[in-house]
Amino acid sequence: PLTILLSAALLVTPTVHAFSTGIASTASTTVAYSRHHTITTTNNNNPLRSSLRHPLSSTASSSSDDTTDDTIYDIAILGSGPASCSLAALLSASPSSPKVVVLSKCADKRWVPNYGTWTEEWAALDEIYAARGVPGLMEKGVDTHWSDTDCFFGEDEGGTVRNEPEGNGKRTLGREYLRVSRVGLKEIFFGNDDDEERKFDVVREDVLGSAINTNIYEPRGAVSFGSDYTELTLKESEKKIRAKIVVDGTGAETSFTIRDGRENEGYQIAYGVECRVEGEGVTADKVGDYDRKKMTLFDYRSEAWRKSNGLVEQSVINTPTFNYVMPLSDDVIFFEETSLVANPAVSFQECKNRLTARLAAQGVTIKDVLEEEYCYIPMGGDVPRKGQRIIPIGAAAGVVHPSTGYQVARMLSSNVYFCDQIVEELARAGENGGDFDPDVAAARIIGRTWTPDSMRQRAFAVFGGDFLMKQNVMGLKGFFSGFFKLDEGMWAGFLAGWKNLPNNEYHDGWWPRVYFGIVFLTKLPPNVALDMAVSIVAYTLENGLDLIQSVTPLLGEPDTFDQSFQFRKNNGDVAAKWEAKEMMCACDRCEEAVEVEEVAA
Repeated sequence: PLTILLSAALLVTPTVHAFSTGIASTASTTVAYSRHHTITTTNNNNPLRSSLRHPLSSTASSSSDDTTDDTIYDIAILGSGPASCSLAALLSASPSSPKVVVLSKCADKRWVPNYGTWTEEWAALDEIYAARGVPGLMEKGVDTHWSDTDCFFGEDEGGTVRNEPEGNGKRTLGREYLRVSRVGLKEIFFGNDDDEERKFDVVREDVLGSAINTNIYEPRGAVSFGSDYTELTLKESEKKIRAKIVVDGTGAETSFTIRDGRENEGYQIAYGVECRVEGEGVTADKVGDYDRKKMTLFDYRSEAWRKSNGLVEQSVINTPTFNYVMPLSDDVIFFEETSLVANPAVSFQECKNRLTARLAAQGVTIKDVLEEEYCYIPMGGDVPRKGQRIIPIGAAAGVVHPSTGYQVARMLSSNVYFCDQIVEELARAGENGGDFDPDVAAARIIGRTWTPDSMRQRAFAVFGGDFLMKQNVMGLKGFFSGFFKLDEGMWAGFLAGWKNLPNNEYHDGWWPRVYFGIVFLTKLPPNVALDMAVSIVAYTLENGLDLIQSVTPLLGEPDTFDQSFQFRKNNGDVAAKWEAKEMMCACDRCEEAVEVEEVAA
């Protein structure tokens, strides 16, 4: 996922749901509020390890007396959402078995958001995770599966977008989709509450601190840095945890990681409801226009209900929303009225009112509300600032897709490389006899998430999000009508947009992105294609050459995260300094030459 998740009791949990493509997201201050009504629905020893004088048990609570200032872990992970727990599971299953601790007061809380993804991507991740000792994504990790996916873009039967009157043509994508089991996914990564087989420790407290500049935190002393460790302070007990590597999995609006450029972010807002329905539009085969045997990814139609339920027609046109639909059983269905990306954000009440009006126009009324979900997801902005020792993952690292809000599959994939680099850094420290530089290690670890190639690919998607944010309902219907006329690999690869995920080969280099852009322009309605061409020029003039760098080799590559450390331990031109020493000694100035010798050493 992004998130603070609140139940009726305002429970906070670090994970969030991403909506634009129905994909869940992990984050921290991205917020998903969940209210439960009539029914609460729940689907159904290492040579590299520093000595542990008082190791924490996997069920340690905040009141545990054995947490002392000299407890040292290999890795401390902040947060207990899917990003944090999947990384903990991967690290614990690795052959070197580093000592890992997860720090979160919400570690035992259920994961609330609805997670959806393409079956093809989930199957690929299942294979990758199973090979690394974390099996079960396609078995325990799946709740509901659909053999096909529908969309409505106001098209006529020939696939042309129509307005006044709006077309009711349905576009079937021919691609399988699934809802992730929230309960099953947590069991895979975290285990059961009483799971004694858990291979990592858990401290049920949050960590104190807020970054005010690079590696500077308030209040003073909350986070401090040693030469080969980082020391954290627990919020409630004020006890200390030390770790060689600290990972931030607390979400998009984390207090521990600085990401600049956030003033340029857009926000994905969604009101979701799991419910039972009634009305003349509810039949054995359909709920309104929605096929019970398929999931509906997008329904952008609005002409039939824009003026009802107290809505302002021009607002519906200018700040469009779509419906995302998951039929879960014969009598339960999940709807989510979603603003893809906007700044300022569309209000939750507006989304709820629009969903009510949309369903009423199809002869559908919500009878029983089983669960409500309010989700807020920041999209865009920059990658994390370079030089930070606390290393972000998932939404905290800016992994959320800047155009779509797609997150969970991207996060799970990126954590694989992230895990590999952590293990490599700890092994390097062991080989060097304990000479471990946590700053350089942090740069190399985050550099596995944000390679120059992945930053260029992200810049391409950031422009996409900026373009979508400007579109009214006609523009968005035209955009997605053209988008899904592309070959499946091209559109699927853009929605995923991450290494290790299927179809990424259509977007992982400058030439595939150029080809995608050219073909895409030919599929768009002329007015949308012209707007996009003009927007490319305007965006480049306003934001610099990142977009152009993503589609040409002529401007080089973005700087790597470890580049700033390349010369940090460089002793300069040692030969020149030794020459100065020898010449000074020849002039009877050997006492002064001692200083040169110390510098040259």
